Amino acid sequence: MIDVALTLEEARGIPLAGVSAIVIDVVRASTTIVAALAGGARAVVPVSSPEDARARGRAWRDGLVLVGGERGGNPPPGFDCGNSPTEYTPARVAGRTVIFTTTNGTRALLAVAGARRVAVAGFVNATAVTRWAEAEPGDLLLVCAGERGRFCLEDAVCAGLLVSRLARGRGALTDAARAAQGLWSRYAGDLEEMLRDATWAQVLTAQGRGADLPLCVALDAYDVVPVARDGALVAGPPNLTPLGPVRHNDVVRETPGGDA
Repeated sequence: MIDVALTLEEARGIPLAGVSAIVIDVVRASTTIVAALAGGARAVVPVSSPEDARARGRAWRDGLVLVGGERGGNPPPGFDCGNSPTEYTPARVAGRTVIFTTTNGTRALLAVAGARRVAVAGFVNATAVTRWAEAEPGDLLLVCAGERGRFCLEDAVCAGLLVSRLARGRGALTDAARAAQGLWSRYAGDLEEMLRDATWAQVLTAQGRGADLPLCVALDAYDVVPVARDGALVAGPPNLTPLGPVRHNDVVRETPGGDA
């Protein structure tokens, strides 16, 4: 079965035993985590609060650590990086561990820690995550991080993309999975329109962070699947089939129901 939790609060009521969970926070935590691991970070460690992040950064033994994240879209005081994928370049992150906390994405990751397996997805690694999920036995739960407990359009549309791809060879879909699939059909041809309609994207634009938005919908920009291991996110096993050139600045358009 494929299920979708359209908010984190909904996910909290779903049993996780034996389930493979995929956490989606398109704007911007998923995109930033993928970019960091693609840039050579050893791991991304999700934590619950800025205070915890700063404390762990100070206590890190080898010094090869960055503290990153946001609250309300802005980097907390004392952080090395915010939550923009542009900050997590190979020159900055290679060989380092990122201690990471965000308003929604890391909360969702911590909430599903009891799942059998946990991965992180966004538009930027949709094909890689699809391959990962196709190899996972049992039920799949796609968790939309949302915004402070509320529904976020961009997360649900991304969930719908994954449902559309996975449903072809998988079992039954829940009502929420079908709803997400319908939203993907609505916006698949124009992800820029989706961003114009998405409330959180509008908030970031008002904060002067709108340049991150095209990066967050650059479909299949990375062939990396962040997977949970011992309390951290690491790059999953490489896929056998390369995806071709990385397209960091392209907003890819799809025909509803079709592959890129």
